[in-house]
Amino acid sequence: MKKNIKKNPTQKTNRITGAAILALLLIIVFVQRTNLEWLKNWWALLFLIPAIASFNNSFTEIQNKKGFTFSLASNMVGIIFPIAICVILLLGLNWNIILPVVIIISGLSMLVVGFVNEEKGSGRIIRALHPWFFSWGAAVILVGNITLVSNLQPNPDGTAVNTWYGIALLVAACGGLVSSWIEFRKQGKPTFIFWAHLLVALVISIPGFLAIFGIFS
Repeated sequence: MKKNIKKNPTQKTNRITGAAILALLLIIVFVQRTNLEWLKNWWALLFLIPAIASFNNSFTEIQNKKGFTFSLASNMVGIIFPIAICVILLLGLNWNIILPVVIIISGLSMLVVGFVNEEKGSGRIIRALHPWFFSWGAAVILVGNITLVSNLQPNPDGTAVNTWYGIALLVAACGGLVSSWIEFRKQGKPTFIFWAHLLVALVISIPGFLAIFGIFS
């Protein structure tokens, strides 16, 4: 009797990933031999290898249907960062653009981690701090955009820039306000965790208000 051998989807994905990495290495060799002038740092293509590996791991996680786990979030970040670094190096961007882009990607990574809905391990901690991840992710993205705009301007208005940085701090502090409100609704009374969230939000918001009202100008 012939046994039906089922193909493991993971093995198929690994073969595709291996083929993609091999093709990438061939492209790198081709670029290195042809000396394309518009491609300044061809070796930056090597950063795509960990991105491809993370894509493979992400696809496997999705196939396992365990939800948006911390492992899946980490692999997604492992896709975004290497690709961004690769593009930055290939285009030969200066630090006035590189730094804000890295800050924006960092904020985006925090937002991605904030969507983790895993019940075990680190996922449980992240679920308890969802509002903080979302608020800080949004705040960091805002800081990256402020930095990018100010770096591209020949004479940026320092007062306006400080005001926007202050707004970013207030956005970050919103995570504590939302977390304390959720804790109050869950327990029905102010608890230690409620006051801890509120205190941290207050500490973060104070320099934000000072920046908005021009104390640091």
